Formats: sequence, C-alpha cells, structure tokens
Amino acid sequence: MKVDIPMDIIETTRKVFSEPNFTKNLSEHGQIVNVYFSPFDWSQDLLLIGFEKKILLSHLEISNDNIDVTFLTEFMHPCRCTTLSFSPVASITTIPNQILFCTGGNDFKLRIYSSDLLDNNTCKVLHGHTSYINDSMFDSENSYLASTSDDNTVKVWSVEDFKLKLTFHLTSPGINVSWHRMTFVSYLSLKKIGIIRFYNVETETPILSLDYGKQLSSCHWAPSDRDLVASLQLGELLIWEIPKPCLPLHSSILFPENGGNLKFSPQGELVAAVNSLDSSLKIVHVKTQAVKLTATVTLPTNVCWHYRYPIVCIGDDTKLCFWKVSGK
Repeated sequence: MKVDIPMDIIETTRKVFSEPNFTKNLSEHGQIVNVYFSPFDWSQDLLLIGFEKKILLSHLEISNDNIDVTFLTEFMHPCRCTTLSFSPVASITTIPNQILFCTGGNDFKLRIYSSDLLDNNTCKVLHGHTSYINDSMFDSENSYLASTSDDNTVKVWSVEDFKLKLTFHLTSPGINVSWHRMTFVSYLSLKKIGIIRFYNVETETPILSLDYGKQLSSCHWAPSDRDLVASLQLGELLIWEIPKPCLPLHSSILFPENGGNLKFSPQGELVAAVNSLDSSLKIVHVKTQAVKLTATVTLPTNVCWHYRYPIVCIGDDTKLCFWKVSGK
C-alpha cells in the first residue's frame, strides 16, 4: 500500500548515504534470506545466516578497523528459513561447545537445532502452526520459546521438553514476538491489523495494548529500556513509552511504501529499519528523530544489531553487509 508523502520530506530522509563498512560475499551459498545476531552476552559474537536450504553459524572478530567473519559450521534445512533465534545457553566458550537455536520454515514447522560443533548434533521438529511462521524468540532465562504465525496465533513452548505450553489466539496474523530481559513474565506480540499487545505468560492474560489504527509491518521492544517500543506502520516510525500508551512519543515518516523490518540498537538510542520496496536501510536517532544513515540496498533481509557494539547487519542478496553507526 502506498502512502502519499510530500517529496521534500522524502528527500530529507535521504541526505546521508553510506556504503557498508564491511561486506562478505556469500554467493557460493545462494541468496541470504535471514540474519540473526545473538541477543545474549555469552554468545554475542555469534551470527546465524539463513539460506534457502541451509543455515550458516558464524563467529565475528570485531576490531576498530575490521570485522572478520569465520564460518564455524553449517546446518542443512529442508526448506526456506523464515525466522531464526538463539537460545541464551548458546556458547562457544564452554567445554563442550553448546549451540542451541530455533528456525521457522515455510513448511509451517519450527526446528530446534542442538550441537556441540563436533559429533553431537540433533534437530527436533515442533508441529503446531498451520501457516507461515513470522517470528520466534527464546526468553532470557531459557524457560520459554515464543513463536507467531499467519495462523493468527502466538504459541509458547516450554524449553525443558519443547512441548506446547499455551496458545494465544489473535484476530489477525502475528508478525513479531519479543521477550524483555528486564521483565521475565511478559512478552510482546504484534498483530498485522495494528495492535501491539503485551501478555503475562504466567497468568496467561493480556496486560496492555498499543493501537495506532494503521497496519503494522514490524515492532521491537528496546533491549536497554523496558518502557520503549518502536513500530513501523505504513512507512511511519513510531516510538512508544509504555507508561503513556495512549499516543506515541515520537513519529516520523521513513518510507513511502508499506512494509519493512526494524530493530533498536543495543543501547536503545538508535533504530534501524529496512524496506525492500523502498530499497533502503535507514538509521534514526530515537530522541531527535534525525536520520543518521541512509543506505541503498537491493534485496535486503531483516535487520539486526550486535549485542554490544553499534554495528548493524543485513543480508543483501548474496552479500553480508555491516555498518558501524555512531549514536551521537
């Protein structure tokens, strides 16, 4: 859906263009369809890269002048990967190594991969969704895995045995799920019709809703601040304060086209958003709403940030692209 936006506003958002600070050509593996930095301390330098029929597990060495990507192993995946998520127990600093992550596939199944990067490799398939899986995420205590789908549900799985604990029924497709490491019992889900809803998993009840009345394409809960939520609605970036849920704190037009994906930076002062229809990546300062960076992309994946450093990563067709971004 197109939105009529004055050209002077669109041109203002295109002032600062930037080439990636570092790229890695992965054309030998095919088109990149999903990327995911670990959001947990012990595995912060691990990156999952999804392709049509495989997942690459990678490790980053980050210095002031360079980002070095080392491929640790690959996992075969029987179909196109639609979502990736690390468990907080994943680590390559322990003996033995412990890798645990989840994938969603376009066959409507979740898969739990476990590996010690040697001989102990398993894959458990979770059945339950009946349509396209849009997102999944482990909570920071490794107690639950949440997933959401075009089947109008959010499902919560117990990590202890990966059995289904509960299902929340939505009135439209679920787009994103997000736990917060500062709030154990709550998680956020995003409904395509425009409602951001918070649930208490222990009591199995909704807590709070945010509604702007416009179709949502993406949403993220700021990792460093449990009171901040960002959403992308018909090309408009909205910043919400949960204690004041009636209206967004800030709003600005990012894209003339609907769709896209966004994520807060690890410190919460920046939001990165990518839109394939607009062919651009944009990074915005949360408080000032100033566009800090604009980059032209071709076939972008979702966007992700490093756990500690202000480094943004996307897959762009067959290239892995990284930008270093200043929050000042």
